[in-house]
Amino acid sequence: MRRIKKCTVFVLLLCLLLNLAGCASAQKPLRVTLVLKTETDVAEFWGMLLSGVEKAAEEYGIELKVLTAPTEVDIERQIALIRQTVEEKPDVMILSAADYDRCAEATEEAVAAGIGVVAVDTDVNAVGRACYVGSNNYQIGLEMGRAMADYLPEGGKVAVIQHMLTTTTGIERTRGVLDALNEAGNIDILGSFCCDNSTEQARAITTELLSADPEIRGFVCTNEVCNVGAANALADLGMGGQVFVVGCDNSQRQIQFLEQNIIQAIVTQRPFNMGYMAVQQAVRVANGEQTDDFVEVACVLITRENMYTQENQKLLFPVLG
Repeated sequence: MRRIKKCTVFVLLLCLLLNLAGCASAQKPLRVTLVLKTETDVAEFWGMLLSGVEKAAEEYGIELKVLTAPTEVDIERQIALIRQTVEEKPDVMILSAADYDRCAEATEEAVAAGIGVVAVDTDVNAVGRACYVGSNNYQIGLEMGRAMADYLPEGGKVAVIQHMLTTTTGIERTRGVLDALNEAGNIDILGSFCCDNSTEQARAITTELLSADPEIRGFVCTNEVCNVGAANALADLGMGGQVFVVGCDNSQRQIQFLEQNIIQAIVTQRPFNMGYMAVQQAVRVANGEQTDDFVEVACVLITRENMYTQENQKLLFPVLG
């Protein structure tokens, strides 16, 4: 009888321990690693995106780790960070890929290891990545190209300053710009010139192009970095307002140039929303829920004429809660 009682007590204790272990497992926070393609101080966009990620991670009780390559052109470093993430095995990796193709193999290794993958801002050509959260970059390019064509009803020479040749943002925005400028029918497209996501290179490219051909009427710039670089060059040359500049993103420097008529229009993204929504999708992926392949974060074209409307002021000067 005592032996039976001892066995019963042992079974009850074992069940209790298993239940406690189950509760501890249920309370274990979701582990998410964010792998960025560049340091956040390179552009205000990245600081805003990271703020969105951190806000959502706090609200969802997520254990967040952030890994960052020093610059966008240091693709091998980012690939190493992706493989480091595979070894650490978080539940989900949120990735902003510096190279659509070259980052694919390491990303597929993460998928094979059972790590959910959410792409943010830039996509990756990896089989099995769950979803992409970002802007419609081809549409951004069309918006920029059409805005430039509107500024040049009689036509003229236009150059495109492209931030990267390897990212979907650089590739798709440039394709959209060129399609829109070609549709206009009266624009002489001088080509696209890559600045490797460097403000100084964009500044130098703009200066050199204007020196070689003073008849250039416009520059379309595919992100904050090259937009500020081109505007800096025009400010240096005292040509603000004489040559049209259309860009993307909404840093404080871009807004100043917009007010000064050195930049005439910018397509404004919502990087805070982008980061927040990427975490939301990461939670869905970790829970085994179905996600859309593309989760779009809408953009708005802002010009000197409409920048002071109440709605656009909210976009240009977002308040982080």
